[in-house]
Amino acid sequence: MKLSLKNALLISLCMFAVASFISIAAANVFLGISILLFLIITYKNKGVHIAADKLVYFKVISAFASALFVTALFSGDIAYGLKTWADFFIWRFMPFIMLLLVLDDEHFAKKVLAAVTCGFAIDCLYAIYWSFFVFKGKFDWIRAAGFVGHPMTLAGWACILLPVLLVFIFRKDVFQKYHWLAVVLFVIGSVALLFNATRGAWLSLAVVLPLVSSFFIFQNKKLFLICLALVLGVGAILANNAFFMKRVDSIDDFKNTSNRSRLIIWETSIEMFKEHPVLGVGLGNYKNVYQNEHIAPRVEVERKSIKGLPSFRKLNKSEQAVVLKEPVNLWKVQGYKKLKKQERNEFNKAYSKFRFEYSLSKLNHAHNNILQMLAENGLIGFIGYIFAFGFILWKNFKNFLLNKNPYALMIVGSTSALFLQGLTEYNFGNSSVMKIYWLVLACLIILANKYNDGMKNE
Repeated sequence: MKLSLKNALLISLCMFAVASFISIAAANVFLGISILLFLIITYKNKGVHIAADKLVYFKVISAFASALFVTALFSGDIAYGLKTWADFFIWRFMPFIMLLLVLDDEHFAKKVLAAVTCGFAIDCLYAIYWSFFVFKGKFDWIRAAGFVGHPMTLAGWACILLPVLLVFIFRKDVFQKYHWLAVVLFVIGSVALLFNATRGAWLSLAVVLPLVSSFFIFQNKKLFLICLALVLGVGAILANNAFFMKRVDSIDDFKNTSNRSRLIIWETSIEMFKEHPVLGVGLGNYKNVYQNEHIAPRVEVERKSIKGLPSFRKLNKSEQAVVLKEPVNLWKVQGYKKLKKQERNEFNKAYSKFRFEYSLSKLNHAHNNILQMLAENGLIGFIGYIFAFGFILWKNFKNFLLNKNPYALMIVGSTSALFLQGLTEYNFGNSSVMKIYWLVLACLIILANKYNDGMKNE
């Protein structure tokens, strides 16, 4: 059987979907191949046709893209701003474009979505393996990250896919004979997220998953009791796990270094927005302005504080240069070890402040989508962001209420969870997360429209 270009594109996108969870480099190769095939198909077909039910999504996201394009033009480095814009709305957005413009078919969408869940399961199993057999299930210091290597990325994927899998569990008629597989994948993903220990994702899904479940469990008393028993059982087990509870308790601990860092970077982001309320500091320019104009002076204040210590002057010139350049293990500095206990205590107190401020200087984003948009792109970017994702939520929630469309509810759950996690993490700036989000969103839009067509034909 001759392999058509469309089938070749489908295979390439499926390979991209699986590879995204295993190797960024391999995923980029398959995405590049997919784009090449897409361009060939577009050329041979003399363009593409955008169906009316898909066109509205392109219009809304184009409005958001246009807003950020304007801020890129007013960035301190226009070339870098435009490069960042192209990365956001061309490279990362291409999976969405290719699916809706060329592979706009129920069977194609299901195969791509199956590839995504397959890759997610593989990554989660790998994360669970490391958690159990290497880190011994210690929540206080391990952060299961999977193949890609960053825990925030796995957490973002979980926010996208766990609400989707949950709806599949409740709607047996959708997954049919493979319903049991949705249960298995949901359990695997949940366990991996548990060991991933990303508190923002925990909080996000603690809100979204019960809300999604409420549309099903309150209609069936037996189902409600089963879910309640599961929640209470799992909750009791976790409540008796010291490592898990320590991580939970850290959520509202303002002495926690991570929490303190976020509060400071959020305050700084608000200051940046106040200084540049309309266009922000410019797309792609957040890191430069934050580090050089806001945090660098704070680091210098702590350096001067250390220089003023009598104990600091007892170090030789080379040792002074070493400890001031960047934070080091003081016990490796000979002059420090010769200090009296009281002098070391005084030195440590000042040096810990320097160490903390220096760690802030290495951050490059706001750890919050909304504050990042406000600081980097001003009101124009913020309005575009809220408009785009607000429309996605509104349109599909309305679709679910009117048609009981399960795929529309999946979109609402997935987008809501990612949005809520984005209050503590800049997941919109995470390329690996957003490529999967756009890919999954495109699949669900196709399936949601097909479901509505089926309802009309009944």
